[in-house]
Amino acid sequence: MRNEERISENSTKNLLRQGSILMIASILVRVMGLIYRIPLTNLWGDQGLGTYGDAYQVYTLFLIISSVSVPTMMSKMMGERLARKEYADAKKVFRCALYLVGGMGLFCTLLMWFANTWIANTFFHNPDAALVIRVLSPTVLIVSVMSVFRGYFNGTGNMRPTAVSQLIEGFVNAIVSVVMAMLLYQISLNWSVAGGISGTSIGALAGLLFLVFCYMAFRRRNPIGSVRIQEAREKTSEIYRHMAMLMVPIILSSTMFNLKSLIDASVFTKLMLAKGEEAGYIQGLRGIYTGKFTMFLNVPIAFGDSLATALVPSVSSCVALGQSQELKSRIQSVTKAVLLITVPAAAGLAILGKAILKMFFPASPLGGEMFWIGAFSVVCYALNYVATAILQGMNKPHIPTRNGLICVVVSCILNVLFVWAFNLGAFSLPLNSLVFSFGMMALNLFYAQKYCGLRLHMGRLLMKPLLCSAAMVFFCFIFYVLLFAITGSNSLAVLGAIGIAVVVYFFLMVNCGGITGRDMSELPFGKVLGFFRI
Repeated sequence: MRNEERISENSTKNLLRQGSILMIASILVRVMGLIYRIPLTNLWGDQGLGTYGDAYQVYTLFLIISSVSVPTMMSKMMGERLARKEYADAKKVFRCALYLVGGMGLFCTLLMWFANTWIANTFFHNPDAALVIRVLSPTVLIVSVMSVFRGYFNGTGNMRPTAVSQLIEGFVNAIVSVVMAMLLYQISLNWSVAGGISGTSIGALAGLLFLVFCYMAFRRRNPIGSVRIQEAREKTSEIYRHMAMLMVPIILSSTMFNLKSLIDASVFTKLMLAKGEEAGYIQGLRGIYTGKFTMFLNVPIAFGDSLATALVPSVSSCVALGQSQELKSRIQSVTKAVLLITVPAAAGLAILGKAILKMFFPASPLGGEMFWIGAFSVVCYALNYVATAILQGMNKPHIPTRNGLICVVVSCILNVLFVWAFNLGAFSLPLNSLVFSFGMMALNLFYAQKYCGLRLHMGRLLMKPLLCSAAMVFFCFIFYVLLFAITGSNSLAVLGAIGIAVVVYFFLMVNCGGITGRDMSELPFGKVLGFFRI
């Protein structure tokens, strides 16, 4: 029995370690994104940021159609075959995915290139976004192919190439974006935004080249690379059918989310115009929401997203081998780890959101009030990623799609009420995000627990992180006020307050039993938390 527990603990530790590798890379990339947005925001203002955000929403929609489901699909399909030691079939999955996803990416790229003006005018009433959409279109093909290679490495349980490629992509993107935006600003604001967004394509290409290098270097060192594809027993038609069964629900679900964003932007714009607001002012509000609020929210959400990515092949292998107890153990550990980070992150954004925006965007600090309403959607989105990963790993990808449709319809109706009936203006955007993410989390968690036969006791899991976060917020606010009064520097006060918040939170969690000895042994850098113990 002890041997089984030790094996389970090691498996969970490996899962959390692989997820944390992706998490660290994702957070670093998103922090780089925030840093390079500082000069861009100061250069463009909220209106230019709005054009950038409009084009990026279109890019995200086509990326969802072409490739967002690929890492999950490949992680699941390769995880199952590797668990059964069917190496030739796993290699064939990779080859088929390259052909399928590459073709889808090319189609979406051409559609963005030729329909850019119609999209910009129809959805955003912003003709300036047309040029930016066209510049961004080749990125869809590049990222589509890159997603296949990332899915290959994720499926083999090696997250390092994916993590490093994300860092390369983010670094190149940051450098090229700032340089091109400043060079083209002499022509016009619109060309500057187009230049700023061109870094996305160059960064993606750099990340893809690194992954291709890793694939060529490592393919002979693992069982997949050494087998011949002719040894595969599965038919090509069966593989494509299985891919379609996994990809279509994920694509539909993700597409609904992005279409919801496009619909929300369109409805918000039309309703605000009907209320007599100017188009430039409305575009600026959307820029604050997409370029500031959403960007900062995505940093802690990366923790749940990364662990969910690592969880899919883990769930698939447990299901393929019939390891139900191991599956439950991994799910509980991942859920607890997600709450451990996202709850204090949400509380910190709620209390320091305005000050953080002032630190990053001193020339344009508007929008901090949005965190008062929408900060806790961090927890909802992160848990939703985990629940969705569980359902996808258990061959239930249609359930998140169905739940997504319900939440999209409800949130679209509420969006009209928030803007028109309740006259909430810009605050309708974060409130709508909170309602939508909570609905998705609640529904997907319910079905994830139902199908894996596990009860997570969310109240018990949330209680200590919430109480410790409440105490953390109190000390964080007091320390920020005192430090600001002494130094007169907002940046020093923010950094000092964040530092004291981290110490207070982990001190309380370790000494009240929120983080146990087993948690410390499983969590990456968990041993460091032992220093907080009295």
